[in-house]
Amino acid sequence: MKGIFGKAAAIALICTAGVSQAQDRSLRIATSVPQDHYLTRSITEFANRVTEKTDGKVTFEVYPAQSLVTDQQMDQAVASGVVDIGVGSASIMAGTVPALNIFAVPFYFDTREKLDNSVTIGTPIRDTLDAEIRKTGLNAAFWIPFGSVTLVMRDKPVRLPQEMVGLKIRSFGATVSKFIESVGAAPVVTSGGEQFLALQRGIVDGGLTGWTSVTGRRLYDVADYVVATDHMYETHFALMSQTMWDSLSPEVQEIFVATGKELEQELLGDIFEVSAEAKAELTGKMEVIELTADEKLAWKDATKSVAEDFLANSGPIATEIFKEAQKIQ
Repeated sequence: MKGIFGKAAAIALICTAGVSQAQDRSLRIATSVPQDHYLTRSITEFANRVTEKTDGKVTFEVYPAQSLVTDQQMDQAVASGVVDIGVGSASIMAGTVPALNIFAVPFYFDTREKLDNSVTIGTPIRDTLDAEIRKTGLNAAFWIPFGSVTLVMRDKPVRLPQEMVGLKIRSFGATVSKFIESVGAAPVVTSGGEQFLALQRGIVDGGLTGWTSVTGRRLYDVADYVVATDHMYETHFALMSQTMWDSLSPEVQEIFVATGKELEQELLGDIFEVSAEAKAELTGKMEVIELTADEKLAWKDATKSVAEDFLANSGPIATEIFKEAQKIQ
């Protein structure tokens, strides 16, 4: 990944005179994924850079693999102070901020150009969603690009949506479940940490997840196929409570913002490469099914109702977001 992880990053030119006088802080970070997973590595890189820029005045303890909290409970854990920073997904946060479900609308964010016009700071979609998150009492210190979502299948290869009828598929959010229902399958909501056992025990026939989770959670040990639907974009957030954010000095807040912004752009620039690396890692471990243009079009046609449902049931802010998303199609 172009050396983002495991190397010392260049230090931004930020004045830290006020930081040296601040009281030392140690913040707890929680993730729901393993220590070597892309998300844990991303937030650890953020922590390392902040510690370096504050001359060690702000340090972090990272608790991976849902050792403190599951992904389904991350936003509540942050709000209650169980953790200081929690890595939470847009699809799960959408239970509180419905407009975040926009990223689960199929095939709306499937190119780099679309992402640049939607998740970058200063774009209407990004700025509106950041404001909505703040209304909940939380603050997204930075967004962690996660990439496209794919379909893992336990023992049945599928290429067309009609082959999904009657199957039980792991889901992780309301609009994600609508996608599953639109192709005649039944959604089964499980946390990220539970999907391995759900596949292993046959509780589900397949599941939707990110490419780095197929590798990072070793889903290839319990599933034979991965179908490159790449139909939705998932993003995660480094969530803090507003109370915790306000407790940081202005100088430290400035470092958080600058560090998050620089890392976010680096990660977004590499997110498609990350997916390609995950696919390459799966060679020999499971069959990667690449869809033809006609097959992908069949998925697009079969799931059009998901966008309609989002627009009809997510409220005025979501309607505003949806209109902005239509502009970049």
